[in-house]
Amino acid sequence: MSSTPLVGIMCNKRPHEMDWLQIVNHTYLESLARYMQVQPVLIPAPLSADDGFDGVALLDRLDGLLMTGNRSNLHPAHYGQTPQPAHEPFDELRDMAVLPLLKAAIARDLPVLAICRGMQELNVACGGSLLAELPDAADGFNHRTPDGTCHADIYVARQMVAFPENGYFAQLLSVREAKINSLHRQAIDRLGDRLKIEAIGHDGVIEAVSHEDCRFCIGVQWHPELQFGENIISEPLFTDFNRAIYAYMTGTEKAEK
Repeated sequence: MSSTPLVGIMCNKRPHEMDWLQIVNHTYLESLARYMQVQPVLIPAPLSADDGFDGVALLDRLDGLLMTGNRSNLHPAHYGQTPQPAHEPFDELRDMAVLPLLKAAIARDLPVLAICRGMQELNVACGGSLLAELPDAADGFNHRTPDGTCHADIYVARQMVAFPENGYFAQLLSVREAKINSLHRQAIDRLGDRLKIEAIGHDGVIEAVSHEDCRFCIGVQWHPELQFGENIISEPLFTDFNRAIYAYMTGTEKAEK
């Protein structure tokens, strides 16, 4: 048995020329290599609605799960809304994989870090709902992807968020607020069962959550794997994810954070 933990990373399906690709942005892999001592394992979305792929079967072999972001949105049918053209693009094959995958990971207390779309999936998997399209910010903050031609322009920390007292990030970072990047069109509406708010914007948009029953199940709406400018979050967050993964792999009881 390997002494290096295996961390599943959710792929996205995208068209390419005459075929399809299962892809993961290198920024996720680079963050794991920089901050953690783990072996990534890519989890593909199903090839079709009836291909029989069962990502849940992989969980017996994994020590952690990283749910990636993507430009696609979770289909509104999963949280009781009617899809509109403005809600697109969708990736319904990814939807098929991630919702049962997250439910099973939570049931076995597998450490989970859910980023951007991943946090929205986590909320829906726990019975919550989403704002299918955030309104344009006339007087408030615009959460949409900023214009830019390079990562430093797009993923710059530009939004201040507050951390609840005695919450996960308040304890991890020993601060009550920090700056994050913001690149999302959707957000949590009704909070999922057993989730609690760990970061919130001045406009009331939920920017991070945790699951109350898990040793480590954190969802963040921003992109800690690639953030420029002020950044006190990424290294502590990935390091704590690494700690939880090793505790899970070795059978250590839940440790105090």
